[in-house]
Amino acid sequence: MKPETTGQEHAPIIGGGREVRKRRRARLLRLGLVLALLAGLPLLPNVLATWSDAPTAAQAIYVFPGQVPERAECGAALYRQGVATQIVFSGGRVDSELEAIGQSIDDASLNARIARDHGVPRDAEVLLHTGSSTWEDALALGAWMRSTGVRSVVAVTSPTHSRRAQYALQMALGDLADEIHVYRCGTIYGPWWWTRERSLVRITLETLKFGFYALRYFLPAALGFNPAPADHAVQA
Repeated sequence: MKPETTGQEHAPIIGGGREVRKRRRARLLRLGLVLALLAGLPLLPNVLATWSDAPTAAQAIYVFPGQVPERAECGAALYRQGVATQIVFSGGRVDSELEAIGQSIDDASLNARIARDHGVPRDAEVLLHTGSSTWEDALALGAWMRSTGVRSVVAVTSPTHSRRAQYALQMALGDLADEIHVYRCGTIYGPWWWTRERSLVRITLETLKFGFYALRYFLPAALGFNPAPADHAVQA
């Protein structure tokens, strides 16, 4: 006697193989994205940085705020080499850690003090007590250049900040940026940057800032729109 069967027990699983193939393709795609990300990690510092030769002469040296004391020390070194006879510092932001110990020194004053400790005389310094972001720093430099008639400037910054700084100058100042030479100096991170906490934090933060700037400033400027006002939440 044959056992009783039901249609439900013998009904074929329609589309089962198709679902398995879809899941397999999805796993392979995720694996490929992870491998591509890992392969690109060593190159990220070079993507963020611009390549620049050592400057020879200019009317002024400008030091971007941030990365204390490297940028100010580099600007002072260029001054001692005779690249320019004046050095400009900007930045109106006061670091919260300095405020906590009763030292309300803004970025411009802090970097100027470091430069003096490295051989820059006070009468060679120009302090612009304004700006709390790279975009605002570019605007402050442009306003000073227009008011003084200075046209050739060496702008000093860190390697990982140099590409964002260069784009900010070009987009914010237009033709005025043609004679601004962005010079990078300081720590250059190697391909294993992501295995060390300090470099991991710095490069990850700069990557996020670059993405923010691309949407907030660079893209609108490239399309001919006036970029949105600076956001003080994104600094340096």
